[in-house]
Amino acid sequence: MLVALDTYRTWARLLSQMRHSAWIVDRVHLSTRAYQIRHHGRDYAFASLEEQLRPLGFRIALLTRAQGSFASARAARLKVSGMPDQDDDLQVFIDEQDLFRRLAAESTLPWREFDIPDDNVDRAPGRGADWLEQSGGLSMDD
Repeated sequence: MLVALDTYRTWARLLSQMRHSAWIVDRVHLSTRAYQIRHHGRDYAFASLEEQLRPLGFRIALLTRAQGSFASARAARLKVSGMPDQDDDLQVFIDEQDLFRRLAAESTLPWREFDIPDDNVDRAPGRGADWLEQSGGLSMDD
């Protein structure tokens, strides 16, 4: 785990040197925390990383779905899945989504949840970009 923490700090230092670039980073430390909690029963503090990310304008955009929509999402995944058995237990996905909500709420970074009620994932980037613009996430102070 120390390697992961050091890697995240290195990324934050690198990104701080490119302040006028825009970055989308998928879940970063929330995924690490969720994995460690679910598979090893351990939680790690990422406060120091968030202190590095906050001045860089990082935000957490959490895409979620209603519990009732997991079955239709599974049906769509089965069309392209190489391992269809991995999606048999939908409760795993529901529990993981709840964990991500909790972890986002515990974060010191600004965050917002975006519900994808109609499985229209194509609209999500525009909604996220609108929120970033409204919340100051697309402009950097020098």
